[in-house]
Amino acid sequence: MRVRPDLKSERGMALILTVFGLVVMGALVAGAFFVSRIEQVSGSNTVWSAQAGEAAEAGLTFANVNIDATTYLTMAPWSPSAPTELAIATTQVPNMPGLVFSGSVRRLNESLFEVAINGRKVAPGGRVLGSQSLLQLVRMAKPTIGVNAAVTVQDPIKFNGNSFEVNGFNTLPPNWGAGECDPVDAGNTDDVVGIRSSTTTGAGSNDLDNIFGYPAKTVDNDPTITSETFQDFLDYTYNTLASLPGVKVLPLSTPYNGVGPVLDLTQIPAVCDKSAPLNFGEPFRFPPTAGAIVQCNGYFPTVHGTGTETKFAAGARGQGILLVDGDMALTGGFEWTGLIIVRGEMKITGTGNKIYGAILTEGAEVLTAGSVGGNVEVHYSACAIQKAVTGAAAPLSLHRGWAQVF
Repeated sequence: MRVRPDLKSERGMALILTVFGLVVMGALVAGAFFVSRIEQVSGSNTVWSAQAGEAAEAGLTFANVNIDATTYLTMAPWSPSAPTELAIATTQVPNMPGLVFSGSVRRLNESLFEVAINGRKVAPGGRVLGSQSLLQLVRMAKPTIGVNAAVTVQDPIKFNGNSFEVNGFNTLPPNWGAGECDPVDAGNTDDVVGIRSSTTTGAGSNDLDNIFGYPAKTVDNDPTITSETFQDFLDYTYNTLASLPGVKVLPLSTPYNGVGPVLDLTQIPAVCDKSAPLNFGEPFRFPPTAGAIVQCNGYFPTVHGTGTETKFAAGARGQGILLVDGDMALTGGFEWTGLIIVRGEMKITGTGNKIYGAILTEGAEVLTAGSVGGNVEVHYSACAIQKAVTGAAAPLSLHRGWAQVF
């Protein structure tokens, strides 16, 4: 006998199944939302971390470009007992809102430095969304320019008149304190020849009374003087030195007026305005020189004359490295402390021209490499050369660009 099903006992199953289905669907939807949220957060974190890395790389670039080489090279070496370091304050990455970096620089030895930068992606309220720290080892590369004479030439110099002095005895520039460089040796160990040439110096017997040096006043036919002497320097060439960031370019062949130190009066206290195109530092010291702008005493730029002839009006002064592609003409009252490298002919006339450091003039295919007349003084100064070369130093990263710390 067939038993008929009790339909009353199955009442409510449809509701149960519906509710169960809704629960399953809700779980699936919630899971999908959860996974999407995780992916969104993960993606945002990846983007923020990448942006923080970009901020950190910007900080490394800032440390390599915006910090003067002189600042690096005057730092004391870091040690656990003397943990001195240069702090880099929190800085906004230009044109990238929400990206900032900060860090520090440590000096490890004579030429090796450690740059540690922390880059951050920051929300408008100041909350840190992403952070990344990079470490970079940099070496301060300085041009090694062989200077063993007050004046080094390839072709002979023509001297007009007897009101000049070329002196190879090492001396400090006027009023410079002994603390600016190593003290001048009382003996002859740091003195050099007055004039050194790859051919003849051009100095006659009447000129020798105005030329001084050790172990000789002049050296003729020096085989070590070649074109590389004026173009190839350790870690640098003439062209790479001229293309460094911050080089002051002088493209005109007309005389430059108003060359001298400039103050940025918008800062309190006022600072040396290194952006001024004709500010080439301050070779004078105060006291005793009245009017010396001491804020520019530590500024030793590289200046590059690219015209067929580079001229300076009377009263021009500066310090650092002066590179001249063509000829150079000084007509009086020009004072320079550091190195002058001229690829063409150098003419010095008039009165009041004073150069402390050294002159190298190649004179390629020029019958007279330099014409020196009037009242001019050229004094060899190892201190001035050291300061000028330090001003041209630049940080170079070792091996790969950087290492991620965390």
